[in-house]
Amino acid sequence: MSSEESRREAKAETGVWGAASLEGAISAAEYVRGFDGGFGADAPFFTEFNASGSAALLGFRRLNDGNGANRTNGEDAADFADVAARTTAEARERGVGIAGAGLMGVSIAAAFLGAGFPVLAFDSFPAALETAPKRIEAELAEQRRRRGVAENDPATEKRLVAEIVANGLTTSDSFAELAARPVVVETIPEKIKIKSKFYKTLAKTATAPILLTSNTSSICVSDLAAALPTASENPNVNRERFCGFHFFHPVCRRSLVEVMRGDATAPGTVAEAAALGAAIFKTPIIVGDGPGFLVNRMLQPYLNEGLALLDEGVPAERVEAVCRRFGFEAGPLRIMDEIGLDVSLHAGWTFLKAFPERTTSSPILPELTRRERLGRKTRRGFYRFESGTSWADDATLDFDAETLAELRGGETFATGAASVDVGAKDASDEELALRVATAILFESARLVEEGVVETFREADAGLVLALGFPPEKGGIFYWAAAFGLRRILAAAERWAGAGARFVAPESLRRLASEG
Repeated sequence: MSSEESRREAKAETGVWGAASLEGAISAAEYVRGFDGGFGADAPFFTEFNASGSAALLGFRRLNDGNGANRTNGEDAADFADVAARTTAEARERGVGIAGAGLMGVSIAAAFLGAGFPVLAFDSFPAALETAPKRIEAELAEQRRRRGVAENDPATEKRLVAEIVANGLTTSDSFAELAARPVVVETIPEKIKIKSKFYKTLAKTATAPILLTSNTSSICVSDLAAALPTASENPNVNRERFCGFHFFHPVCRRSLVEVMRGDATAPGTVAEAAALGAAIFKTPIIVGDGPGFLVNRMLQPYLNEGLALLDEGVPAERVEAVCRRFGFEAGPLRIMDEIGLDVSLHAGWTFLKAFPERTTSSPILPELTRRERLGRKTRRGFYRFESGTSWADDATLDFDAETLAELRGGETFATGAASVDVGAKDASDEELALRVATAILFESARLVEEGVVETFREADAGLVLALGFPPEKGGIFYWAAAFGLRRILAAAERWAGAGARFVAPESLRRLASEG
């Protein structure tokens, strides 16, 4: 059964499987539709509906004192809006530089071209630049199709896409040409030394101010910014005018973009990046710094729980089927295969270092990686694949009890929570789905408590718009309110033996006690 068929069936079911309906509040559909308003530079004027159905204005604080950083120094929302509008207009005239012509660079370049921005694709590898135009054409065609703006006649649409790319795209390996753009989006490999070297070279080359952003998915913005000068040292490229600007794969299907502020990021910089995100038809959400930021931090418990269930003896096909029946677009094992098991392993190590008590130590990913079963990129991981095309409908599950037994003798991470069997193998499908959802709920609540985002609704938007969480459930918090928070906390007590990840956050305990 396809993921779409699974989701259609889920909408017709009840209990943990069914669509969320919160009595006395706006519907899940209305709640999700409101995400399109964005959580960016216009946040003071955005109305949030809370779980009781009442309306309250979102404050502008997220730009200046999330995680205790970045004061406005007298600037107000109008100042930010003016700065953002000027930057967007300048980028439309002089173009946007995309540093890195890999998968994400090409996808982001297509998004800007599709919104009418000239683009310079920069890369140090001639082969990447040579193939970039055709790859961008293919991505732009898919983005236009999904936005519903493609021409009805395929030949006309193909010609139009080719013209957009031919007229709007420039390719170059010159830092001088890149530095001539008022906005640069860095998409080079996730290695801090490589990124730092790039930033330093750009800063030395630039002769005019640049808004520099990074598509990093895992490296803290403040750590990256350490390679940049201050504004007093270099008025053109500096840490005050630097922030994260994280798109999600596949860009054509994910409408969210995270704008991540570091310790030195100026409030106006965040507003500029959020406005650019909105200008290319994405929903910007402003988040604090830290491991995984918002979206990947919420993805981690989903993937972690999938591996934990495997370790406890739940068959791979059942893990995937339960998650799809709940309504996720894809199961955790398929997602790791599409990301790349080596990339998933690296991300897992990041979370193990940051949250060892809540991340399960498992030999599965290290052993699969050691055997060069990296997922789609090698045509084999948890699944077998016929092609290298992301998310193509050609996956066959290839992980059974015999494979698990072979992998269990391998190495695990040196730190992390041990995998503890709390009866998953004998649990019902509904119990397993509830356990996975609860792991996501608890980590999402911790994010709000820590100030990575300010509201439950922002976390819900991240899940639905970037991770394929079932929109008919509204988001993890909307779903929890509808399903019953006290029921969820009672269930979590049954899994207490699995470790700290099932210790309910204080904010949820308080809400449950208040009814």
